[in-house]
Amino acid sequence: LVDINRIMPDFSLFDERRFLRPLGARIWKAIPIETYRGCPYTCTFCNSPAQVTLAKERQQGLFLRRKTMATLRREIETMITRYSPEFFYINDDAFMARPKQEMAEFARMYQDFKLPFWFQTRFEDIDAEKLDWLAGVGCHRISFGLEHGNEEYRKETLRRKMTNEFILKQSKIVAASGIPYTLNNIVGMPYETRALLFDSIRLNRQIGTFDSLSVNVFVPYHGTPLREM
Repeated sequence: LVDINRIMPDFSLFDERRFLRPLGARIWKAIPIETYRGCPYTCTFCNSPAQVTLAKERQQGLFLRRKTMATLRREIETMITRYSPEFFYINDDAFMARPKQEMAEFARMYQDFKLPFWFQTRFEDIDAEKLDWLAGVGCHRISFGLEHGNEEYRKETLRRKMTNEFILKQSKIVAASGIPYTLNNIVGMPYETRALLFDSIRLNRQIGTFDSLSVNVFVPYHGTPLREM
């Protein structure tokens, strides 16, 4: 596995129009940033756990690798010099799934840039203090993976062990931070019924403080437990 702290992304082959991205009712010139590769979670619909397993089987080491803050600073400075972005699109699987100290380090480092940025994460990884740090340095929007509204289905089929009560509590913390957020949902997963689908609709309505929703049709990626199912 490559050392991602030694790799500087090069987007020079792309037409500049490839960087135009609609977010929050306007078009931004947005550059992607990867702060770590892989995901610590084991959701059954996602390809990331399979990448971790493959790397272990092939004795390549741990697929999950994080960049240092020094690397991120150097990369952000380079992207600003080369491409003059208006926005950074952090494409980690779950940006806040890292030690709290690293979130503090990121906020201190990013204080020098303060370009608006987006990321996706999970409700387990947030608290009011971390969100306050990120709001203070330009966090423009967050996407949260809800995926399904039925607590038992989410736990047993998707390996996502959050309770609905916990999700509702955490969503209030996000709302209080003032950072706009999106909820991501998946429909059409194995053995999902009409009744289960309406559980998702009800939980989305209960949460209520998001300003946009995404609803994606399940895709059975190779190497995932849900494809085997």
